[in-house]
Amino acid sequence: MSETPVASPRFRWAEHLGTLLTVGYLLLVAIGMFHSLLGYRHFGINILDYAEASDFLLAPFHDPMVMLVTVLPALLAWGYLSFFGRMSERAAARRRAEGKPRAWWESSEALQARVKPYVHLMPIALGLFWVFVSASSYQRLNAYRAMRGEGTNVAVELSGGTMEQGTAARPLVLIGATSRYVFLFRTEEWRTVIVPTESVQRILPVGSLPASTVERRQRTWERLDRSQRDTAAP
Repeated sequence: MSETPVASPRFRWAEHLGTLLTVGYLLLVAIGMFHSLLGYRHFGINILDYAEASDFLLAPFHDPMVMLVTVLPALLAWGYLSFFGRMSERAAARRRAEGKPRAWWESSEALQARVKPYVHLMPIALGLFWVFVSASSYQRLNAYRAMRGEGTNVAVELSGGTMEQGTAARPLVLIGATSRYVFLFRTEEWRTVIVPTESVQRILPVGSLPASTVERRQRTWERLDRSQRDTAAP
């Protein structure tokens, strides 16, 4: 009879890959949702009153910087602490094998026994603290940028034919959108505007392209126009 192969302990996590991916995605959704709550709060909006559950399922992809600001530093810190934790354990074991006394940087056995029940809770507490700090700081900066008119400036055409737009000095800023509502900020009046998506005909970005890109496209069209004129000339 053939023996059933036993998975290597190093790759035991692969047996639960589906569960790990699901839990990881749910964590990303929770982080994106928390960012949304803090971000819209600066404009006096409780996003839970206007969003559907499906809106939060795509929260991790709305702003990639959210994941970069929150998740990447946490992963780097976890890797750093894990690496030096293993190095410290190996150094301590080597010192014990060589008969050397406990170094000043090594914790006593009594202290290790006292903190052992809380070792697994410390990464969770630190992770939650970092999510709060990073989300609060990042969303505050985003809100200040939008209130200064440095966000996504737009002009919105409504179903009645009217236009919601600002000026060059006081633009209309797009805060965000859900499946049912579009959130705008009027820098001229310092006021938040919530418009149902069914009332919006189109949204026109204002100054969304960099000047260098516009110049390149303009030169390209000029060359095409010259080429077409030369071809049409007898």
